[in-house]
Amino acid sequence: MYSDSGVSKMNEHEQFEPEIKKFRWLLQQGYITSTEVSFYSNFYNIELTNIVNFEGYEVLTPLFILSRPSRFDSIRKQLPQAEIADPISKKFPMISLISLEKFINTLVNLKIPYYFFSVWLHRSYNDIPESGQLLLSKFINMANSSYKYVIKSYNIPSSSSEEPALPTDLEKIICHFRKMLGNKDNCDDNDWWKYNLWNKSSVTGTTTANSTTTIGRKEIEKLALKYNVSPICLQYVIMYNKNPCHLSPFLLLQIKSDLSSSSS
Repeated sequence: MYSDSGVSKMNEHEQFEPEIKKFRWLLQQGYITSTEVSFYSNFYNIELTNIVNFEGYEVLTPLFILSRPSRFDSIRKQLPQAEIADPISKKFPMISLISLEKFINTLVNLKIPYYFFSVWLHRSYNDIPESGQLLLSKFINMANSSYKYVIKSYNIPSSSSEEPALPTDLEKIICHFRKMLGNKDNCDDNDWWKYNLWNKSSVTGTTTANSTTTIGRKEIEKLALKYNVSPICLQYVIMYNKNPCHLSPFLLLQIKSDLSSSSS
């Protein structure tokens, strides 16, 4: 039986559901800029937000930078205000440095204290397999479809209905998140925390019209730097012949030309 406060909160969500969906869509599609969100949220005292410049982008805080711990120090040189998050002590600074696995575990258990926040997948994870990237994009879609979070992501390709199925261990953590969000589901989430994101090697193979070329992590980073694109987006193009970041056809031709030259 619901309490009066629970009923009123549900009615409030239902009342504003069309506006919430419209806001999420506008934010995800880029029609609402970071500057506008920051201005209105501060003007109406909705939630403390700010804008920081990171990797050449204006990014809204609260911001979670998903990075390997070995890169934390170099990131803090770019963003001195960044601090290491600690889920155990519930320490989540406005700019939080956190490993990928810690972020996933914190998110699926609904331990992140912010309603709106940004997530940046750092290039130190550019060797994450397709299944790991798909898992992240599914998490963000699920969160944005709920009343719990609004997440603005960077360097995480969006998922679609045509994506391949996830391995069983990753489906379990999806199931757990679905249940935590309040969905009644009979799926299996037993031992969900035993998932493995790293089922593939960091060395990728790409097939061109004439030959098969092995592209390593350093080569991907060099190409990404050369063309000023995310290594994650570039990896998707090279590994899976997909373009979820909507790189221009001209840029794709240039990248393929470079790959062909390096293999000859």
